[in-house]
Amino acid sequence: MSRQHWKIGLYVTAVIAAAWLWFWSFRLGFRPPEWVAILVLMWIPGLLSILFRVMFREGFADVGWRVGKLRFWAWAYLGPLSLATLSVLAGVCSGRAALAPHLSEQTMLDAVVFKLSWLVPNSPNVGLLCQRLLSVAFIGMVPGFFFALGEELGWRGYLLPRLMRAHWPFPLLLSGLVWGIWHFPLFVFTGYAHGAVSVSLLMFTLLTVLFGVFIGWLRLVSGSVFVAAMAHASFNGFVQSFFGVSFVGDGSWFWVGDYGVFTLVSYAFLVAWLYWSGRVRIALTNNFAWDKV
Repeated sequence: MSRQHWKIGLYVTAVIAAAWLWFWSFRLGFRPPEWVAILVLMWIPGLLSILFRVMFREGFADVGWRVGKLRFWAWAYLGPLSLATLSVLAGVCSGRAALAPHLSEQTMLDAVVFKLSWLVPNSPNVGLLCQRLLSVAFIGMVPGFFFALGEELGWRGYLLPRLMRAHWPFPLLLSGLVWGIWHFPLFVFTGYAHGAVSVSLLMFTLLTVLFGVFIGWLRLVSGSVFVAAMAHASFNGFVQSFFGVSFVGDGSWFWVGDYGVFTLVSYAFLVAWLYWSGRVRIALTNNFAWDKV
């Protein structure tokens, strides 16, 4: 048991230190393309998990290589889209957000790796939104899934099963907390913080704790790290690439942003339901015998 705790601490320390060093290199003059910077960052947890598995001869059996049943893929894909839709509707109805002006002057899709112009730029706003939604849903998800897989190999493919094997309390919440803390250099060194850095750090960490429960639960019930990556990619795609650029307003980030109040509330209700219904308990106790892996 003590060896398990030691390896968990070493892994968490390594991934957090690597993230800080990666961003610190930019301050020293290193200037990779934006997509390279993001790709390397998101693959730090996965690459280090592979390194740890090889170093400590742990094997790869507990990563979660199953494809997973279709219903869990539906949860992963449609869950973030549904909650984002509810959050933005709440923001629009409360006057906290509105459709972005001059929508046609934006790009249809910004997938970091590439950008796509509008297929029919003279469409009304509804047509533009449909074009963007379809491009995010079917094109943007491809690179988004590959990027997210790097993180999920580490968080839900490596860290989560070890927290469970070491009998840490609330492993889903704890893995989400580590996930949030790992993002801190992104806020400190870049403009990712929408408001005060301290407020953004708090709100974003709360998001990763809540969203981490959802992704972790999907990972356990599906047995698939790929389903977890799909949920991660769906959130990034729909919340950021679709709603995040389509609906704006003064202080809209605080209400309907990727870690805005309405977003947090929606995930809080989802997490409460997962715990109240017993789904988390069943996933933690019955789906995987981690001690036998």
